[in-house]
This record gives sequence, C-alpha cells and structure tokens, in this order.
Amino acid sequence: MSQNELPDSVKKDTTTAKSATADPKAPVASTKKPASIGPSIIIHGDVAGEEDLIVDGTIEGTVNFKDNSLVVSKNGRVTANINARVIRVDGEVKGELRGAEQVVVSPSGQVTGDIRAPRVVLEDGCQFKGSVDMAVDKMAIGGDRSSAPRLRPSATRPVRPGREKQDTTLPLRTT
Repeated sequence: MSQNELPDSVKKDTTTAKSATADPKAPVASTKKPASIGPSIIIHGDVAGEEDLIVDGTIEGTVNFKDNSLVVSKNGRVTANINARVIRVDGEVKGELRGAEQVVVSPSGQVTGDIRAPRVVLEDGCQFKGSVDMAVDKMAIGGDRSSAPRLRPSATRPVRPGREKQDTTLPLRTT
C-alpha cells in the first residue's frame, strides 16, 4: 500500500509526526508504515499490537491497540470491542469503542455501540446508534479521588437570574 492509497487520517498522522517539534501538543504518530489487514482477510479472535493498524478486511473478536491508532477503512467490517489511542471509522463497527485520545466516525462510517473517549467526532452523514461518554478517566491520568475538590451544600439558596436579592418569603399557610 503506497502513501497515496492510505486514508486521509493516516496521511495526516504521518505529517503531524514530522511537525511534532514545532507544536509540542500535536499528536506524535509513528514514522513506521501502519500494518494492514487486507480486504480478503477475515480474523476470528483477539487482535493486538504495538503499531498503527488499517483494517480493510473483517475482524470478529476484540481489538486492542491502546497506544496506537486504528483505522477501519470503507471496506472494513469490525464486530468487536475496540481499544486504541485514536480510532477512525470509515467502514462498519459493531461493538464498544474506547479511545484514549479520540474517536472519529466519518461520513461513510457506521457504528452500532457505545463510544468512550475524551474527544468524539461524529461527522455529518455518519450513522451512529449507541451512547457517547466523554468523561475523562481521572484514574487513568494519574489523579486520585481524594485530591478532587468536594462540593459542600450551601446554607443559603442561590439568587435566581433576574432577581436583585435572595427570595426570603415563605409560602402562606391557610388553615
């Protein structure tokens, strides 16, 4: 597969790797060529690896590329729970998607299942059925719950917008 045959998202990742020194917050992608599962390949079982992956074929099982990117191309079909750093869906996915950084569903993408990632992009025209959880997992980042600020209930009620002072009247009782 040549550079011109790669999906746009992978092309962008390889260009951001070259410019990572200019922008320290830019995602650093591997300079290696991503691995590929061809259109005639069908995998039943668990798939894991330490490099980026492009899926043109079919996977049924689980997919774990937690420190790398995963692209399900237009021809790709995945029936599995997916765990990766960045997930891009141009094809069809049935299962839970967990992205450590981002999940993108392109206009040609079809997802049936829940998405959990700090950044989720559902592009115009995509098909999605499930729920989205964008809560940042504080335990994964290294923070612990004891250091989180605790909210204390206030003794007074907040002032409603449009009122100058706090409402202190009590309802009248009739006997």
